[in-house]
Amino acid sequence: MPALLALAVIVPEAAAAPRDRGAPGAPTSLRIAATGPGSVTLAWNQPNGGSVYYYGISESPTFNWYSVLAPQTTFKRTNLSPNVTYSWTVRAVDARGNGSGPSNTLTYKVPPDTAPPSTPALSVLYVGPKLVELDWTDAVDESSGAPTYLVNVNGSPTNHGTTSRAVVPLTPSSTYSISVTARDRSGNTATSNTLSVTTPAADNAIPPAPPADLGGSAVGNCEGWLSWGAARDDVDPPSVIRYEGYVNGIFDGSWYGTTTALIYATRNGTNTFTIKAFDSSGNSSQSSVDIHDMWLC
Repeated sequence: MPALLALAVIVPEAAAAPRDRGAPGAPTSLRIAATGPGSVTLAWNQPNGGSVYYYGISESPTFNWYSVLAPQTTFKRTNLSPNVTYSWTVRAVDARGNGSGPSNTLTYKVPPDTAPPSTPALSVLYVGPKLVELDWTDAVDESSGAPTYLVNVNGSPTNHGTTSRAVVPLTPSSTYSISVTARDRSGNTATSNTLSVTTPAADNAIPPAPPADLGGSAVGNCEGWLSWGAARDDVDPPSVIRYEGYVNGIFDGSWYGTTTALIYATRNGTNTFTIKAFDSSGNSSQSSVDIHDMWLC
C-alpha cells in the first residue's frame, strides 16, 4: 500500500499590532526663560522617556490651555494682566493621545503696568463748518491690549473708544487746539501732536440728497438692522455725512459716515423707520422712503 505523504502547511502568524508602550514621561524643570511687559516665556526639559507629539500647557487662574508641537520646549504667553499671579504646568502627549503627568508648577506675579502706550500721530482728513474728521496711528500697548482714545478739543477730552478715527462736532468760523490721548487699562497715557484747526463759515445752503434704498431686517428682541445708500453732497465726502434715525417719528440716534444701524422698535406690531442725512453745514436732506411694515416685537 503506497505510503501517504503528509504535507505540513505552515501559515505565518498574523503580524501583531504594535503595542502601546505607555505615556511619555513628564516634562521637567519648568522655568521662566524671559519676561517682558505683560509677557513671560516658559521653558522646560523634554521627558527622559517616551515619544512626544506635543506639549500641553495649563494655566490658572484663567483655566486657559495652550499647546506647542514637539520638539519645541518653549512657550511665550502675552497679554498678561498686571498685578495678577499666574501658575502653569506642562504635560507631554504622544501621537496616540497618551498624556504624561504634570511637570512642576511654576508661579509668576505680573508686575504693575507703568509703561505708557506708544504715542499716536494725529492728522486731519477733512474740515467742515461744523466738524473735523481726524485720523491717527494706532497706539500699541504690550501689557493692556488695545488702548482707549480720548480726543482733546481745547483741553476738554471726549472718549472715542478703541477706533483710530473720529468725526468731532465743532462750531463754524472758530479755531481749535486738538490732540488725541491713548490710555491703557492701567491708566498710563500718551498724547499725540497737537493740531490747530479753523472751521470755515457755514455758507453752503445746498442739502445732501436723501438716503436711498432704505431696507431693514429683524434681529430679535425688538431689534432690527437698517441699511441705506450713502447720501451724496455737493461739498462733503461721504465719511462726514451725519445720519439721523427715527422710529415712529421719534429720534433714535445719529451716526457719521455709516450706512447701517441697529435700531429698536418702540411698540408691538409694525413700526415706521426713517433716515435723514445732514452735511457739515447743518443742511438736512429730505427723509428717506419710510419702512412701515417691519414687525420686530
